[in-house]
Amino acid sequence: MSRRSVPSVAADFASVVEFLRGRGIIPTTAAPSLFANAKRIHRATYSLILWRFRLRRLPKHGTIFVEEIASDALQVLPQALMGYSKAARMLTRGIVENTLRHIYFSDHPIEFERMNRERKWYIGNDALLEYAKLHPIFRETERHFDAIARLSSLYEDLSASVHGRTVRDLEMRVALRKIAYSDDSCEKDVALVERCAAAANFCLAMFHRERMGTLTAEDRRVILQTMPSGARSIWTESQ
Repeated sequence: MSRRSVPSVAADFASVVEFLRGRGIIPTTAAPSLFANAKRIHRATYSLILWRFRLRRLPKHGTIFVEEIASDALQVLPQALMGYSKAARMLTRGIVENTLRHIYFSDHPIEFERMNRERKWYIGNDALLEYAKLHPIFRETERHFDAIARLSSLYEDLSASVHGRTVRDLEMRVALRKIAYSDDSCEKDVALVERCAAAANFCLAMFHRERMGTLTAEDRRVILQTMPSGARSIWTESQ
């Protein structure tokens, strides 16, 4: 599937750029490389936010995690463009976690109620990954496109990148002044969020196959464009 621009995504990107310029996050004389990185992050995060508006009338134990995915995805672009890579990566990790939670808790309404009732009751990421691997939908597809394994690997990479940073300046104002956009750092953020979108969108598309099939052709294109060709073929063949 061609990566050519989708009208709804292009229009939204233009409005986002205007907004971020008004906030001073995108300079008036920004380099083309910044716009290229911003466009790629926007395309990935737009596709993830889209689920929030297309998966209507889900029960609460499924809806809340789709809303969390959208909330995290919305914040990735401005954080990356301001140079807050650690924040952008923590948000991306949140998307991974909430994708897995959506799959698990959609099937476990009782556990969802327990999680909200008992403060100390919690399901860790390893257990969520294990459940997704054994889920009938993904046990079959994983052999052809290992989306769950990719989420697991991405989660490990994101966790490593948000821990252990050295603070070299005692004064906060000095340390904050050194936080700034750089192409090299942003390109790494781009790669991480694109990996996230490919695997998370595949999982959501397969988990909600029937609903995905009712989306407009443009909406499906927005989502499918984030995936490699093999993953797109699996979804197509499932219809």
